[in-house]
Amino acid sequence: MLGKLLKYETKATARLFLPIYIAILLLAFVNRLVNPFERVGNTLTSTIEGFNLLNIIRAFSGFLYFGLIVAAVAMTLIIMIQRFYKNLLSDEGYLMFTLPVETWQHIISKLLVSMLWVISSFLVIICSILILVNVDNLFGELSRIISSARDFLGDNLLVLFPVLALIASAYFILTVYNALAIGHLFAKNKIIASFGAYMAIYFVSQIVFAIFLFATANWIFVPLSQSTVAVPPQLIKLIGSLIFLYLLLGVGNFLVANFILNKKLNLE
Repeated sequence: MLGKLLKYETKATARLFLPIYIAILLLAFVNRLVNPFERVGNTLTSTIEGFNLLNIIRAFSGFLYFGLIVAAVAMTLIIMIQRFYKNLLSDEGYLMFTLPVETWQHIISKLLVSMLWVISSFLVIICSILILVNVDNLFGELSRIISSARDFLGDNLLVLFPVLALIASAYFILTVYNALAIGHLFAKNKIIASFGAYMAIYFVSQIVFAIFLFATANWIFVPLSQSTVAVPPQLIKLIGSLIFLYLLLGVGNFLVANFILNKKLNLE
């Protein structure tokens, strides 16, 4: 049943994301052709001549391109919140919770699809930038960059950094879900209560990170600050510890949200 939830959620959100992704890539091609970053001459004559239709198109297409990137990032966050709230905490919740599906499957399906669009938005933006800059022998250059990063960071860090980014993103999404679930326990001002719950969860997480900082100072941070090598071995310990912390906090948010939705949810 989890697979059906994922399919339904992906189809429902794809119609919102795919058009803006296509628009970003198309505008990247347009900007590559009109080159909005082309430097206009410094002479008065060239400045006057610069106010022509081509330069207006360049300025408009460049502005629209960056506007769509901002919109894609903002929409990812808004849709993530809106889908969870609307499907599970509004009137639609009456229908969703009558399905033969465990509560945790609802949360996981929302999380996985949100992660899908977070990753997709990142990849689309990177692809659009690569289209825009028009690098010769693009795949060769990318291979060279990856090889250089591997030589500098090593295989462990090259893997740990993306894992950290994914786990941290999942933690943030689950924090939002948990805050929405906690806020829905209040009879009035649920949105304000959810915002307050998010701030409280954030405060608790900062306490956890502060405890970690003091507990591991002599083990990680002092040797890290005193190291003279470009990539000290303590950095691997630090990234690994952060992955564990984000994973622990994410699981905590998931368990609390699952308990509230399963045992304490009131849709009245």
